Amino acid sequence: MTKRSDPTQAGQASESATRPEMPEIRLLLSLRSHQYRTRRRLALCDDLCTSLDVLYRAALALSTSGLGSGEDQDSDYVNNAPASAHTICSMVRDFAAALNQVIELVEPDVGNDEDEPAGPADSSVAPVVHQTLFKALDEHTGLRNWKDVSWIGLECGSGHRLEFQWSTAMTCLRKNPQKGCRALRPAVLLARRLADEAMSLLDPAAGPITEERAAAYSVTKKLRAQINHVRTLVNRKCDTLEREMRSVQSAIIKAQSQTMSLAKNLSKVGNSAD
Repeated sequence: MTKRSDPTQAGQASESATRPEMPEIRLLLSLRSHQYRTRRRLALCDDLCTSLDVLYRAALALSTSGLGSGEDQDSDYVNNAPASAHTICSMVRDFAAALNQVIELVEPDVGNDEDEPAGPADSSVAPVVHQTLFKALDEHTGLRNWKDVSWIGLECGSGHRLEFQWSTAMTCLRKNPQKGCRALRPAVLLARRLADEAMSLLDPAAGPITEERAAAYSVTKKLRAQINHVRTLVNRKCDTLEREMRSVQSAIIKAQSQTMSLAKNLSKVGNSAD
């Protein structure tokens, strides 16, 4: 039994056989995809610089506030100024929020969509920042006095994110300032450590973010040159195809004109023969 051919498949095969190959298009799409990922690396560097600067300022404000250095002095500071408890809570809250923001940026499992690749997955600096922050957190939360921070509603939760309860801290600082100031000491020590780490990460001379930005910029510059070169080749090939199509169109029109002229002459010859 003979197998009947599918006219649709035959037509597609014929069309693919006559369609001109354009490998430059596939190369151009690949280069554009690579360029997109490199631009995301640059964008991540900018976001990290902004977030680390916020973390540095928040950590510096808490670590240089004088809190946690002496219980008597701190308790007098809280008792003598009713607004101080609110100010202290604001500093702790801002510090925790700034740290959590940086962790969100460098989290390795962010963005699992294949069409929208995650910046940290393509960045070499994200794991460095991630490891630096987690190492500092692990070392300080492992200290014996870290558990005291629970009195002011501070806790290192899942994913090394700091969780802060404003109401718990306000109650502790107002009703038991000595206990609250004792609880602040581990948080101040952590803030001091993270301020130093943020400054080293932002170092414009030898910091990892500076190196990452320079590498990503270099790749972007090379990709832009390659894309422009491929675009030039594609435009030339398209111009050549356009000229060939116009030549074929002119030949078809000329052949049609000759065919009509020949048919007209043949009709005249037939009439004269009659």
